[in-house]
This record gives sequence, C-alpha cells and structure tokens, in this order.
Amino acid sequence: MKVFRAFFMCLGMFSAIPCPYRPWDEEARGLMTACLPLVGAVIGALWYVLVLLGQAFLPATLCAALIAAAPFFLTGFMHLDGFMDTTDALLSWRSLEERQAILKDVHCGSFAVVGVVLLLMGMFAAARDALACDLRVLILLPAASRCMSAFCVTALKPIGHSQYTSLNRSPSTPIAAALMLLLTFAVGGFWIGGSAILCIAAAVLGYAAAMAWAVRSLKGVSGDLAGYSLCIGELCGLVALAIL
Repeated sequence: MKVFRAFFMCLGMFSAIPCPYRPWDEEARGLMTACLPLVGAVIGALWYVLVLLGQAFLPATLCAALIAAAPFFLTGFMHLDGFMDTTDALLSWRSLEERQAILKDVHCGSFAVVGVVLLLMGMFAAARDALACDLRVLILLPAASRCMSAFCVTALKPIGHSQYTSLNRSPSTPIAAALMLLLTFAVGGFWIGGSAILCIAAAVLGYAAAMAWAVRSLKGVSGDLAGYSLCIGELCGLVALAIL
C-alpha cells in the first residue's frame, strides 16, 4: 500500500493528469522518486493515445504540433519551466553564485526565451518527420527520461537550495532506476525492435550530456536541472525517431 500511495503522490506532483485519488503519506515520500519511471510510462501512454487521435482527426502539420506539445501539457509545463530556468543560468556565464541565484530567480530572461523557442522548434520539426515512424516509441521515452531523473536526483549531490537536500536518499533508488531503465530497453527491443532501442539510447545520452553540463556548471543537481535534462533527452529521442 505504501508503494501504491507513493505512485499516486508522484503522479499528482509530477504530472497534470486529473486523478481523484490524491493521497499524502509522509512515510511514503521517500518512495516517490522511485515511482517516477512508472509515472513516465503513464504519461507516455497518454501521449501515444493523443497522437493516435491526432492522426485520425487532424492534418499532418497539426498532428505534429500535438506530438510536440502533448508532453508539456501532460506535465503542466513543470519540466519546461525547469528547462527555462536552467537555460538562463547556464548561458549567463556569470560566477557560480550568480548562476545559482539566476536558477532560483522567478523572472524569465532572454536566454530562457531563446532556448524554449529552439526546443519547441526542434520538437515540432522532429515530430513532423516522425509521423511515418512507429510512434509506440513515444510510450517509452518519458519512462526512460524519468529513469534518468530518478537516478540523478538520488545519486548526485544536490545544490544547497534544492528540494532534494531533504530527500530520503536511499541507496536502493538509483539501483531500482537503473534496473527500470534496462527493463525499458528490453520492452522496446522485444515489442518494437532495434529502432526503439536506438531512440531510447538517444534520449538517455541526451539526458546524460545535458545533466553533466548543468551539474558541472552549477555544482549540484536540482529539480530544475532534472526538468532541463528531461526536455533535452526527450527531444533527442524524438529526433532519433525522425532520423530512423
């Protein structure tokens, strides 16, 4: 029951999916991070369903726009907000203290605007070219990116102001996240084929590269950095799908 409650707590906190059951159990709080990949799978499944509806009722360009926008709507733009905050901080090229202050600043800077425009352009262009591909991969990309998030926020040192400084950092969570990532690769390979494995690998590598740069620049991990890396990882997975 504790894991069950943790899953719905995670779903309510890290998605905008309507759910009448919204429990809060402080004892289950430490399990929320481990539930991120499961929440990612739910988001991916809804993403795929929306795309099927788009393919049935919308012209190709509008369907591509739906593919590009759906993951942000399904998460209440939470990760896009982290992407913008982190982009502002990283591209400021200020001192470490100033970069960390910019990361916490609620105001939107020019780097954030340019970054989000480029991100959405990339998502739309990749989605338009991926329409003829096997879009079942979309179910797995959010699960893979959240496996990476669960691993990074529990295995890496948090920034001092991060909410993850008070996280119950169980050593089993990174292991569970790694195992779930391997499971995601296995499901993709058996269910879809080699193209799914390559797309998931592109998402994982994109996430890892983005997180490595962000952590090196800001000297720790936070929810904003996780959102930033997740956006880039899912973009890389979608680009790989379009190329393949």
